[in-house]
Amino acid sequence: MKTLDRAKIYRTALRVGAVSYSGGMLGEALLGWKLDPQVTLLSELAARDREHRRLFQALDLGAGSLFITAGMTQRSGGSKWLGSWLELFGAATIGDALSPLDYPISHDHLRPGHAQKDWTPSVSHTMHYVTTTVAGVAAAGICLEHWRIQRSAQVSDSLAARILRTCAGPAVGLLLLSETLTVLFPKLLPGVVQRVQTLAFSALCLDLAALDGAKPQT
Repeated sequence: MKTLDRAKIYRTALRVGAVSYSGGMLGEALLGWKLDPQVTLLSELAARDREHRRLFQALDLGAGSLFITAGMTQRSGGSKWLGSWLELFGAATIGDALSPLDYPISHDHLRPGHAQKDWTPSVSHTMHYVTTTVAGVAAAGICLEHWRIQRSAQVSDSLAARILRTCAGPAVGLLLLSETLTVLFPKLLPGVVQRVQTLAFSALCLDLAALDGAKPQT
């Protein structure tokens, strides 16, 4: 594959994938916020009992496929570590879509047979936690690669832009950790934290695409 073709495919796939990954927030707004976004995680929008679950599944499937495409093209002509993390993140995102939750977990009254104490989650429900964990680890790896790549890139940014770009990876990584903590403590508004983290991660991926054309410092 020619370098120009690879670079164009990589940047396009990464940009469209990042936008698709955040598309669920626009979707839930257009649908009228069926679940409280302050506490509801984005994956809950595609739970088995949700009316518009196919829309959110399609967005994740599309985003995951595009991240895998970006990873494959990056591995063939750029950072192999970044390519691997992108592929893993894409695969885990597809796994999320194909293993929907049984119900929106932040709304226990919607749990199947919620009045029963001996409810057993499905295999799909359980697997969703595995794929989500893998996606989180891969996202952290992408943040680390962004931090490394921006350090060696030669760009003509302002001082403020360079500081922002330098702090982007660690900041998104901190948001990933914060999201995990808020899930354990719902009063900390896990839905809000996750949506901020998702937007920040998408912005970081857009910046990775922009950095692809930057020359390394000598």
